[in-house]
Amino acid sequence: MDIKDSLAKNKKQKPHLKKTFLGIAGSLALIALGFADFNRSELDLHNLVLAEVQNGKLSLAVSGYGTLRSKQSRFITASHRSQVEEIFYLPGSRVQSDTIIMRLSNPELLQSLNRTRLALARQKASFEALKLSQHNALLTQQGQLTLLKSELANAQNREEAEAKLIATGIVSTLEHKRSQLEVSQLSERVKLAELQLIQTQALHAQRLQIEQELMREVELSFSAAQQDVNKLHVRAGISGMLQEVNVEQGQSVQMGAPLALVGSESSLLADLQVPEKQASRVQEGQVGIINTFSAEVEARVKRIDPVVRDGRIAIELELTGTMPDNARPSLSIEGRIITDVKFNALSLQRPSYIAEQSNASLFVLDLNRNQLVKTPIEFGTLVGNAIEIRSGVKAGEQVVISDMSDFKHLAHITITQ
Repeated sequence: MDIKDSLAKNKKQKPHLKKTFLGIAGSLALIALGFADFNRSELDLHNLVLAEVQNGKLSLAVSGYGTLRSKQSRFITASHRSQVEEIFYLPGSRVQSDTIIMRLSNPELLQSLNRTRLALARQKASFEALKLSQHNALLTQQGQLTLLKSELANAQNREEAEAKLIATGIVSTLEHKRSQLEVSQLSERVKLAELQLIQTQALHAQRLQIEQELMREVELSFSAAQQDVNKLHVRAGISGMLQEVNVEQGQSVQMGAPLALVGSESSLLADLQVPEKQASRVQEGQVGIINTFSAEVEARVKRIDPVVRDGRIAIELELTGTMPDNARPSLSIEGRIITDVKFNALSLQRPSYIAEQSNASLFVLDLNRNQLVKTPIEFGTLVGNAIEIRSGVKAGEQVVISDMSDFKHLAHITITQ
C-alpha cells in the first residue's frame, strides 16, 4: 500500500514541475528581450550601392519624349475626281520637288483639254485672218491717199504755172481760178483721206485688242485645262521625304481627298510631350537638348501648346544644331529643356524610389563611427539621372541609394568591410 501511495503522489507533482519550468524560461526570455537593442544591425558595405553628393554647376531640366516633324511640309490632295492608275513611291522614299509620286486618270479632263486646244487654235486663226484683212484694208486706203496726193501735186504745179502766164494773156483768169479751186478741193480730200486712215488704224488696233483679249481668255482656259491634266501626275512639290501615301492603286478618289504628305528633311521641329506639373517651368526661348538615340542636337523652345492632353503638354522646339545622320520626320526622340542653372548646388545620383520635390530619409555613411546613419534629406528637381539636394547632407558624403526598405525601422546600421 505504501508503494502505491508514493507513485500516486509523484504523478500529482509532475504537472507542477512543468509549469514551474515554463515560467522560469519565459522570465528569462523577457529579460533577454529587455536587454536586446532593436536599433542595431550589421551589413556588409560591399553589398550596398553608394553615391557621393556632388557640388557644382547644376542645369535643371524638364524631360519628355516625342517625335521629329518637318518644319516645311506639303499635304497633297486630289484636285478633281479621278482614279489612281500607278503609285511610284511609298512612304520613307526621298523625293525631289519634281518627283512624280503617282499617276491619276480622268477622261473628262482630257476631253476638256482637247476642246480648249481646238478653241484656242480657232481663235488664233481668226486673229491672224483679221490681221490680214485689216492690213489689206489699210493698203487700199493708203493707195487711195497716195493717188490723191499725186493729183494734188499735179494741180498745184498747174496752178503755179498758170499764175505766171496770166500776165501774158496766155491763160485767162477764169481758168486760173478753176485750177485754184481744184487745188483747194484736192487738199480737202487729202486731209479727209489722212483722217480716215488714222481712224481706220485706231479701229483696227481696238479690234485687234478685243480679239487678243478673247484669245487670252481661251489661252487661260487651255492653260487651266492643261494644269488639271498635269496634276494627274502627282508631284512632290518640295524636296524631302514622302511621309504618307493615303491611297491605293485602282482606288477612285473624290475632289479634295488626301493623296500624300511630303516633309522636308533639312529643316525639322521637335514635339516633346512634357508632364503638366513640370511644363510650368518651361518658357519660350529656353535651350533644349534633343536625343535621336544616335546623337544629341541643340534646340530652342519655339511654342508651348496651351492644351493639356493625357496629363502632358506639347512643347515645340526648333533644332538649331547640326542634324544627326538619323534625323528624319516621325523619328521617336527624347529631350530635355534647360529651365534653370544653379551654381554650387548639391546633387546625387537619383535613387529609383525617390521622387522630385520630396522629403525622404536615407542612410548616410559615417566612416568615423563605422555606421550608416538614417538622415532626413530634402530633394529638389530631377536633373537627368541625378536629383537636386536642398538640405540634409553635405558635398562629399556617401549616401546609400540601393533599396533599404528592410531596414527602414533602424536609425543606425553597423557596417562591416
